Amino acid sequence: MMKKLFHLALASLLLLVLYTFSDGNGDINKLPVGSAQAAPEVRINGTMTPVAGALGITAENYPQLDGSTSTHSIVSAIYRAMYGEGAHPHPPQASKTVPSYHRLIDGKVDMILVPYASVDVLEQAKRAGVELEFHQVAAEALIFITAAPNEATSVTREQIREIYLHYGITNWRQLGGLDRTLVPICRNSDSGSQSQMDNLILNNQPIHPGIQNNYIELTMEGMLEQVAFYHNGGLSGSPTNSYALGYTLYTYLQKMNEMTGIGERLKILAFDGVFPTAEHIANGDYSLADGYYAVVRSDLPEQHSARAVITWLKSPDGVKAIEKLGLIPCKK
Repeated sequence: MMKKLFHLALASLLLLVLYTFSDGNGDINKLPVGSAQAAPEVRINGTMTPVAGALGITAENYPQLDGSTSTHSIVSAIYRAMYGEGAHPHPPQASKTVPSYHRLIDGKVDMILVPYASVDVLEQAKRAGVELEFHQVAAEALIFITAAPNEATSVTREQIREIYLHYGITNWRQLGGLDRTLVPICRNSDSGSQSQMDNLILNNQPIHPGIQNNYIELTMEGMLEQVAFYHNGGLSGSPTNSYALGYTLYTYLQKMNEMTGIGERLKILAFDGVFPTAEHIANGDYSLADGYYAVVRSDLPEQHSARAVITWLKSPDGVKAIEKLGLIPCKK
């Protein structure tokens, strides 16, 4: 009997405590910060961080964002800066580069974080009567990669064009390597790295069909794996007398190497005599340097929250956030 009375008393005390910290209607969302039951404010009522408040960004006017696979970390960093660490729900997955541009042109999103647009995308925007506005937020570069054991160390613009436009170089011996077949891997047309390849190397000319039809890779991760393991017959095949050639984005490879160690199986090739490093990319010494951009339609109102996000990205705090992601800040 005494044990039952004790349990009833304990339950009553718990109800009293919950009521004390509620709004009188059983709402326990106002538990004091630091109490054992308190949850982060952003998970409860969508309140924003002081950073967001200073920019005039609220849960109601938070911009619709999208972007490439390689910039999803920037989208997430923006979200954390405005909603706070641990905020839910997390930003949606990236639509990828070209689909993101399509969504922006169609007015389905307010801002995208992407590599620079391809000629096809710019022409599509022009046909739609849309002017795109670009704000660079980080430096990036297109790089060429091969398997680590390959003895070749560099390529030139002319050699890359000869390979991918004409399939005119088929042996690594022509590039200073051993007598092994050169297998050029390419990306799908709506990828960020392919947009860079088109803009910086191919001048929007089509890749040779012998490459396009036989050696296309649909994901950034797949490109790294194909190049790293092709000479071994893939992930579980028999060794071949070949090495693959591929391309990706510099900071993406650095990030994937930290996560998976794939960089140990790959070799970055110098391009036109310059080896890509963060310093060479930031100061423009590496000729295939470009960047990641916050892109909006030029008709976006000046007071729109997406423009406030751009202001933050270019602020000292935004630059620190970019650096924390392992990206290369723009040269001032």
